[in-house]
Amino acid sequence: GLVVAAGALVALVASPLAGAFSDRTSSRLGRRRTWVLWPTLAAAAVLALMGGLTTIGGLTLGWALAQLTLNASYAAVTALLPDQVPVAQRGTVGAVVGAAQPLGVILGSLIATLVPGDNTAPDGQRLRYLVVVVVLLTAVLFVARMPDPRLDRERIPAFHLGSFVRAFWVSPREHPDFAWVFVTRFLVILGTAFVTTYLLYFTRDVLGKSPDEAGDTVAAILQFYIVALLVAALVAGPLSDRVGRVKPFVIGASLVCAAAIVVLAFARTQGAATIAAIIMGAGFGAYTAVDLGLISRVLPSAGDRARDLGIINIANSLPQVLAPLIASIWITALRSNGYDVAYQTLYLAAAVVTVLGAVLVVKVRSVP
Repeated sequence: GLVVAAGALVALVASPLAGAFSDRTSSRLGRRRTWVLWPTLAAAAVLALMGGLTTIGGLTLGWALAQLTLNASYAAVTALLPDQVPVAQRGTVGAVVGAAQPLGVILGSLIATLVPGDNTAPDGQRLRYLVVVVVLLTAVLFVARMPDPRLDRERIPAFHLGSFVRAFWVSPREHPDFAWVFVTRFLVILGTAFVTTYLLYFTRDVLGKSPDEAGDTVAAILQFYIVALLVAALVAGPLSDRVGRVKPFVIGASLVCAAAIVVLAFARTQGAATIAAIIMGAGFGAYTAVDLGLISRVLPSAGDRARDLGIINIANSLPQVLAPLIASIWITALRSNGYDVAYQTLYLAAAVVTVLGAVLVVKVRSVP
């Protein structure tokens, strides 16, 4: 928990900060490729070292540095969507971007399963980390193949620390659609994070699995979740482009996520939890595909896209810090009434939060 929380807090700052510097970069590699290449190489070095770390303090520092470098790179990658993809194709490209994350989870799981390692040895994970580093270096191919025009130095404003810091505040009065997209994304991600961050404990406390069985149970459930997510993302994104509308898909996908949370609230068997995971995967897959397209249409400034996307990414990272904290307090407070009641009320509250995130999408005026 300490390691993950420290990394998430670093991610909150790293993405908008790196995005802002990316917007001001005039390297011959371009604004974005520069911030994909060097942070990725730094992340590779950090992860190579993490495989041999044997203390909580070392892992905390290592993962914080990994989040710093990886989020710096991610900020630049996502900015290429509004930079180079026409509005009419952003649902399709958003689907590919959305599908990439669960594919990363699958590949990571395969590495952990197929690459030799010794879970009892202090540095028994070293080879697995090194394989991840090799995969990560495919970013170099991205840099080599992706065009990215160089920014003229004359277009870069003079740097003043005060104005640079103040620019991270985007006025909701001046840019209401941007503010509403931030709020809705925060609520939907928060609602779903209660499920994803506590699924392991749910299988132990409610489904009655032993500590040894719980991990395998979660892995089995997540397989269905990831497949549903991939299919839904690759269907919803292009369909949104074909229809020419975004908000109905975002609202519908969010409501499907809320329905999945309600199903999980009443699930008492692995089969019922798997059904909830399939529904959740379908909803969240569609959401990741179309919401990125929605975000790309409400960015306040063409010259500050990476910074503004980094600010939006706070709505993605912050809930993953808050959800475990809130859930732990909630369950601790109510477990005297039984774990069934504690989790049921938590998940029903999460469903309400997700529905609120869906409903408030109608406040976005500039996007159909």
